[in-house]
Amino acid sequence: MAHFSPAAAIFDLDGTLTDSMYVWDRLPEELVRQFGGHPAPDLSHTLRSMSSPQAAEYLIRTYRLSAVPQQLMDAMEELADREYRDRVPLKPGVRTLLERLHQLGVPCAVATASQVHQARQALERLGVWSFFSFALSATQYGPKTRPDLYLEASRRLGAAPERTLVFEDALHAAQTAAQAGFPVVGVYDAFSAEDEPAMGRVCRWYLHRLDEPDFLAQLG
Repeated sequence: MAHFSPAAAIFDLDGTLTDSMYVWDRLPEELVRQFGGHPAPDLSHTLRSMSSPQAAEYLIRTYRLSAVPQQLMDAMEELADREYRDRVPLKPGVRTLLERLHQLGVPCAVATASQVHQARQALERLGVWSFFSFALSATQYGPKTRPDLYLEASRRLGAAPERTLVFEDALHAAQTAAQAGFPVVGVYDAFSAEDEPAMGRVCRWYLHRLDEPDFLAQLG
C-alpha cells in the first residue's frame, strides 16, 4: 500500500462534503418556471459545468426569459441559501477524514461552484467549518472547467499542486484538477453515479465514503 503525505487538501462542497446536489438538480427548473419558462427535464445536467453567471445567461437565452442575469442569480441565491442554511446534510465519513487530516497538520480549504457564504453557513451548522482555513467560489475564479480555482486555493494554502489533494465528485472538475497536476480523490455521489468508470480512470483514488479505512491508512 503506497503512502501519500499531503501538504494540503482542497474539497469540493456539493456532492463531496455535503449531500446537496439535490439543490442544484431542482433549482434550475424552479427558477425557469418562476420567470415564466418551461424547463427541459435534463436542465440541471446541462448546467452542471457552468458557473452561476454562465448558467443565468444560458437560461435567459434558451428560454427567452424576461430577466437580466443578475435577477436570475439573485433568485437562485435566495432559493439555495435556505437549503444550505437549514437543510443540507453532511456526507458519510466527512468528519473522520477531516479529523485525520487535522491530526497530520494538513491545512484544508473549500473550492466550490456555490457561493462562499453558502458553504460557510452549511459547514458551520454541521460543525466542521473549523477544519477549513477558507473557502473560494467559482463565482470569483471561473468555472471548474479551468484550473484557476484550484491553483488559487493551493497558493493560499502554501502547497504545490502535486502535494495538494483535491476531493471532487464531478467528472469535469476531476479532469481539470488532474490535468493541472493535482492528485485527485474521486468521491461517489448518486447524482454522478454514471461517471464512476471514468472517474476511476481520472482519479488516483475513488471513494464511496470519505472515511474508507484503506484510504485513511495511506495518508501520513
